[in-house]
Amino acid sequence: MGALNQVIIEGNVVRDVSIREKPWGTKFCVVSLAVNHYYKDRQGNFAEEVGFYDVHVFGEANAQNLVKNGKKGVPLRVIGRLKQERWKNSDGKQASRNFIVAAHVDYLKRQTKTQDNAEEAKSKEEATKNEIFDMTRRMNDTTDSLTVDEADAAF
Repeated sequence: MGALNQVIIEGNVVRDVSIREKPWGTKFCVVSLAVNHYYKDRQGNFAEEVGFYDVHVFGEANAQNLVKNGKKGVPLRVIGRLKQERWKNSDGKQASRNFIVAAHVDYLKRQTKTQDNAEEAKSKEEATKNEIFDMTRRMNDTTDSLTVDEADAAF
């Protein structure tokens, strides 16, 4: 059986992009994204949870573009894969961290809210939260699945 390792996230840049270098000389940039998750709590109230994820972007042109345009607050969509690094820390204990290696980065349009349309924006945000909750509930309620026999699959 094959393995699937793909991540799609949308979030806002937490801090300005930094450029780093691997011990063997490969340069890459690190983008930290804040990603919101909305759900209903046990009392039926909407709640929000924020996750922070580091994204590594390779390629000199990509890095230069992100350093120039990836300022704090910029909304991005990242498509990539999860990667785990493991090492022994200074105490000799095993340590690890997970991050996303980007295959594709999109700049998203920034949402603007003015005083005149603040109520409308709040109403749309509430509707979006309801849609996300309903979609999540439907996904969790799904019992059907599709199994494809590899011998019959055409690639």
